Amino acid sequence: MKPKIEDFKNTRFFENFNDKHLEMIANISSIKKFKVEEIIFEQYKELSELYVLLEGSISLGISLPQRKRIHLSTIEEGQLFSWTAVFHPYISTAWVMAVTPVKVIAIDAKKIQKEINNASGLNDCEFGFKFMKKIAQTVSHRLNDTRFQLINQLSL
Repeated sequence: MKPKIEDFKNTRFFENFNDKHLEMIANISSIKKFKVEEIIFEQYKELSELYVLLEGSISLGISLPQRKRIHLSTIEEGQLFSWTAVFHPYISTAWVMAVTPVKVIAIDAKKIQKEINNASGLNDCEFGFKFMKKIAQTVSHRLNDTRFQLINQLSL
């Protein structure tokens, strides 16, 4: 299912993007749904899509030896996850599981990379800067969440 521009306008990650940018992203995206406890992707898997959570709740975590999973954070509606899909080697650094029924925007990673690099027509540095800034904010939040969980684990 293709997303509508309204799906983007009502989503925190896409704040401050203009209609031209949102239309371009919509053209390279789809809507996907996941069931409760469905694994959206595993740690160390190659990713081909960036996801933005539209509805529901998602658990993000890491796997340790002996198949132990540690929850690091809960992804909230409007947040990006799977950001590693746009950075070589495109391998996930965490697992992600639906906690409730989930609806996401799935953005084709290779196509958004072309847009970020101005290689396919928009020729708009502002778009690339805004998109990468949003990814950097996401990475910063994930590092803080990971640091907090690590401190909690070490103090047990």
